[in-house]
Amino acid sequence: MIKKYTLLIGLLLPALISSTWAVSAAKIDAVRNKETIADTDSAVIEEFLSEVFTELFAKSDFSDAAALRTSIISKSTSANQSGQILYGPKYISAAEGELSKALKKVNALADGNRKTILTTNLLLIINDLANYETSKLALDYLGNPNVMIRYWAVNSVTNPNVVKQLNENSEDARNNFAQKLLKTAQAEQSSDILIILAQSADIKAPAVNEILTTIAQKRVDLYLSWNVSDEITDEAVLKALADRSKANTESTKTMGKYFATLYSLMIQRYVLGEQTLNEAGKTSLISAIAQSERNMTAFVPDWNANFRRAIEKGGASALLIEHDVLFGSAGAAGKLPAAIGFDYGKNADGSAITVPPVLSKPIAAK
Repeated sequence: MIKKYTLLIGLLLPALISSTWAVSAAKIDAVRNKETIADTDSAVIEEFLSEVFTELFAKSDFSDAAALRTSIISKSTSANQSGQILYGPKYISAAEGELSKALKKVNALADGNRKTILTTNLLLIINDLANYETSKLALDYLGNPNVMIRYWAVNSVTNPNVVKQLNENSEDARNNFAQKLLKTAQAEQSSDILIILAQSADIKAPAVNEILTTIAQKRVDLYLSWNVSDEITDEAVLKALADRSKANTESTKTMGKYFATLYSLMIQRYVLGEQTLNEAGKTSLISAIAQSERNMTAFVPDWNANFRRAIEKGGASALLIEHDVLFGSAGAAGKLPAAIGFDYGKNADGSAITVPPVLSKPIAAK
C-alpha cells in the first residue's frame, strides 16, 4: 500500500532544497489589497498566474515547486472582504485557464518522472484551490496508471469544499461526478485511494451508494481471504457508510448491512487471529474496532462503547459475546439488523440468515 508520506515525499523534498522563485508578487498584492476590483485588474491577475505557471513548467529539478504552489494558492483570495466578491471569481477563472493549458502541455510530454511530478503538482494546485469548476480538470486523471496521480486526482474531486459546491450544482453535474467516481472505485485497489473515495459519501447522487458498497465489498473480500494488512483503512470506510446513512436515509438498510458485515469481519479476524496475528496487526485491529464504535449510533442510537469495554474486560471472548448481541448469531438476529430491518440473506427454506458471513480460521499468520 502506498502510504501518504510516500505519496508526498517527492513533493515535499523540493521545498527542503530551495524556496526561492523569480515571479514578483508586487502587482498582484496591490490588486488583492483593493476594496473594489476594476476590469483592468484582470490583466494583472492573468499576468501573475501566467508567469508562475510558466516558471513551474520550466523547472527541470522542481526545486521551487512547493513555493510556487504556495504562491498560487496564497494569492487566490483578496485581502479585503469587499474586494473578494469580484477578485475571487476572476482569479479562479484565470487559474483554471492556466491549469488547463499546463495540463495539455504536460500531457504532450513523454512518460517519465518529469511528467509525473508536473502532473501531480498541477493536481495539488487544483486540490488546494478547492473549486468545483476547476476540479473538473482532475476528472480525466481518475484512471491514470500512476498511483500518486490517481491519489491527488481523487482528492481533488472529493475535496469537502468541492463536494459542497457540487451539491449546490445541477443534478446532472452531481451524477456525472458520481458516475466517474464509481468507475474509479470499481477499478481501484489502493487502500489509500479507497479511503479518499469514501469522502464522496456526502455527494447527493444515487451512484454514491454503489461507490460505498463497492469499497466496502472490496474490504470484505480481503477479510474473507485473510489478505488484509491495513485494517485502519476500515475505520474510514465504516464512517463513510454511517455518514451516508444519515445524509441519505433511504440508503440506511443497505449501508447498515455493509457496515455490519465489514465490522463483524474485523472482530472475527481479531478473535480468530488472536494467536496467529502479529502484534502490529492486533494493535491495528483493536484500534480500528474501538475507534469505529463512534459511528455505531447512526444505526443503533443507544450503543455505548460496548466493544471497547469488552476488549478491556476480557479480550476476544468478551468481544465475541458483544459481537453476537449487536450483529447476530445463528440463533438470533442482532440488535443492529433488527433496528433497521435487514438480514444477511435467506436460507434454503426462505428463512432469514441472522448471522453475518463467517470468517474461516487462518491457515497461517498474516
